[in-house]
Amino acid sequence: MKLRKMFGLLVAAAMLLPLIAACTPTAEPTAEPTAEVPTQPAEAVSAFEGVDPSGQTVVYWHQNTGSRAELMTSLVEDFNGSNEWGITVVEESQGGYNDLYTKIIAGIPAKQLPNMSVAYQNQAATYAVQGVLVELDPYVNDPVWGYTEAELADFFPIALAADYLPQFKGRYGWPPYKSMEVMYYNEDWLKELGFDGPPETWAEFEEMACKAAGQPFSKQTGEGPVLGYEYSVDASRFASFIFSRGGNILNEDATSYIFNDDAGAEALTYLRGLVEKGCAAQSTEQYGDQTDFGAGRVLFTMSSISGLSYYGQAVSEGANFAWSVNPPPHTTAEPRMNIYGASQSIFAGTPEQQLASWLFLKWMSEPEQQAKWASSTGYFPTRASAAEMMKEYMDENPTYAKAFQFLFYDSGVESPVAGYDECRAEISNMINAVLGGADAKPELDKAVEACNQYLEEAAP
Repeated sequence: MKLRKMFGLLVAAAMLLPLIAACTPTAEPTAEPTAEVPTQPAEAVSAFEGVDPSGQTVVYWHQNTGSRAELMTSLVEDFNGSNEWGITVVEESQGGYNDLYTKIIAGIPAKQLPNMSVAYQNQAATYAVQGVLVELDPYVNDPVWGYTEAELADFFPIALAADYLPQFKGRYGWPPYKSMEVMYYNEDWLKELGFDGPPETWAEFEEMACKAAGQPFSKQTGEGPVLGYEYSVDASRFASFIFSRGGNILNEDATSYIFNDDAGAEALTYLRGLVEKGCAAQSTEQYGDQTDFGAGRVLFTMSSISGLSYYGQAVSEGANFAWSVNPPPHTTAEPRMNIYGASQSIFAGTPEQQLASWLFLKWMSEPEQQAKWASSTGYFPTRASAAEMMKEYMDENPTYAKAFQFLFYDSGVESPVAGYDECRAEISNMINAVLGGADAKPELDKAVEACNQYLEEAAP
C-alpha cells in the first residue's frame, strides 16, 4: 500500500475512534486510565463573562534555540499581526529546558514570572504546588473561548491525557506537539551481520549488539570504539526500558514510585550485562552517541524522535548508510512506548492576561501551526487534522512517517508529578552505581525510597 493512502486511512481512523486504534493490525490502543477528554458544559455560558483580552501584552518563555527559536519568533510575529484582539506576545528564549525550569523556580518567590511558559508535566506540577499556575480545564471547556466537542475529538487522546496532573485532578498544560523514545539502527550494518531486520525482543537486541562489537561496519569513518549500543545515562531511557518490560515508574494513582520491581531489576541487570560483555558503553560527551552512530561505529542508539534530522545530518556527513528507527525492543506482546513532550502552561495573572495567554496557546495548537512546527522540527502533531496537512511531508520523509505510526501503540506514563526532577537525578545515580558494580535491587530500593520522599515533600 502506498504511504499516502496508508497514512490517510490512519488519520481517518484517529478522527473516528474515541480511543486511537492501532494503525497496524498488531498495535494495541493507547490506554490512559487516569485522564478524561474534557467536555463542554451543557449551558453555553462563559466563565469569563466581562473579561476582555483586547490590547493585552503577555510574555512567553520557551526553551528553543537556533533555527527552532527563529521558527518560534516567526510564529509569534504571525499571531501578533493577525489576532483580532490586538494581543501582543513577547517571546523570550531561556536557552534550554533546564535553564527555563531553573529561572522559573528562582522567579517564584520574587514573583518574577512570565505569563506563560513551556513546561514538562512534572515541572507544571511543581509550579502548581506553589500556587502560581492556572488550571486550564475552564478555558478548554468554555463555550466562548474554548473548544467544541468536535474540535477536542481532533486531538489524539494520548496528547490530551498527558497534561492531566493526578496530584491536582486537573489539566495545567496544553499540548502543541509530542515526542517519543525510539531505537535508531544501521540497516546496512545489520545486513552485513546477517540479519534481515531490527530486533523485536531484548534477546535479539543483545545478539545483534554483541555481534556488531566483534564485526565492524565496512563503511565506518574516523577512530573510536566499535559498539553494538551506545547509551546515555538518562531517566527517560530507563523509563523506556521499564515500559518495554511491562513495568511502570509510578503506581496507577501516582502516589508511589514502583520501578524497583522485577521490570526495573531486569532492565538494570540487562544493561550491565551488555557493558560487561563489551557490547555497549556509555557516551562520553553530549550527543556523542548520535555522532558515533553517524560515523558507523555504533549499531544502535535510543533517543528522542525529535533528533531525527540531526541523526540524518550525522549520517550524511559520516558513513552515509541506510538507517531507520523502530520501537525499542520489548518483552511485552507488542511495543510499549515512552511518549512524552513538554506542553504550555499559564501563570497566574489578571483575568485579562490569562485569557490573552490562553488565546495564544490555543492558536499555537491550531492545525496550521502544528503542521508547520512539526514539519520543521521533527516533533509530532497532536491533532489528526494537523497530521492530515502533513501528507506531503510524510511522503518525502518516510522515516518520520514510520515513526508517527508508533504513537498508536500502548505507552507508559513518565511521572507527571511534582518532585520528579529530583527523582530523575536519583535514577541517574542509581544507574551509574549499578553499572559500576553495585547490586541492582538495593540500588533500586534506595532510589525508590528517595523518590517517594521527594513525592511526599512536593505533594500539594
